Amino acid sequence: MKIQMDMNKNIVSVFFTGFIRIRGVFNWSAFSFIGFILSISSLKLSEYLTPFLVFIICSFCILSFTFSINNYYDIDSDRRNPKKIHYNAMASGKISKKTGVTLNAIFVIIALAVSFLFKLEVFFFCALLLFWMWIYSSPPLRLKGRSGVDVVWHFIAFLLLILWGSIIAGSINLINWLVAISIGVFSCIAQIMNHIGDYEFDKESGTKTYAVSKGLEKARLLLKINGILHMILLAPLIALYSLNYISTISILFLGVVLGIYVIKSKKESLSSTIYYFLLVFSLAVYGSCIIYHISILLGMPTIGLLTITTPFG
Repeated sequence: MKIQMDMNKNIVSVFFTGFIRIRGVFNWSAFSFIGFILSISSLKLSEYLTPFLVFIICSFCILSFTFSINNYYDIDSDRRNPKKIHYNAMASGKISKKTGVTLNAIFVIIALAVSFLFKLEVFFFCALLLFWMWIYSSPPLRLKGRSGVDVVWHFIAFLLLILWGSIIAGSINLINWLVAISIGVFSCIAQIMNHIGDYEFDKESGTKTYAVSKGLEKARLLLKINGILHMILLAPLIALYSLNYISTISILFLGVVLGIYVIKSKKESLSSTIYYFLLVFSLAVYGSCIIYHISILLGMPTIGLLTITTPFG
């Protein structure tokens, strides 16, 4: 009995960590959920119970498909990469390719079926997301193998994910677009960082990332450009939303303090240190935007000099 329980636990662990990469699914879903929260027009939970369930089910299936289909097409390369073989259950042989195909088909069917039963426009958006996630890994397009294109793919993917949460909640407003574009650029920063970190193995294995094709210096330059662009894109979010309440200003200030702490505590390269600072500070900005939106829904008066008056903040 105990042996059977241990085997079941091991299967569950392999599924979540080595097949769908649950950490990535959770992190990407959390970003998408920002779009959902910023689009609600009421704090009555009963009004958003069904949209929330649709969001949870479909987002889990879409993003599980994203990571598992990537694992499927990366089996051969991940077998040769000691850093990645443990994160790919099919490469390590713990899950067969046939099982992987079946599970991916189930993810697609559930996402499309649930979104279709909810709203037609959500169904079409779901189909678009699934297609976009598929062409990243799958031949013949396989955008992840096209230098520079894979970086652009991440921008569009995260922009779509924010809008995905927004459209399920019922609206897409200015704040949603600003957050979506900002997070999209930040995802490019993360992708370039991955390219730089995996440069040696990618070069040896013949993987054509931007860093391998253009060289480390150009990759670092692109990283700096995206970092500057990201900070520029955070400016309107700060001006329009983060400076309108004591609570939002406090979150922003906390983000600066924690960001400085990260800079002082991280014993890594300059680019890595800046990346972590941007991550902490950006999350503080997005958090302040969420608090701003909730405060607007509560009817709380703002203290800011510049406030956008839209139906839902």
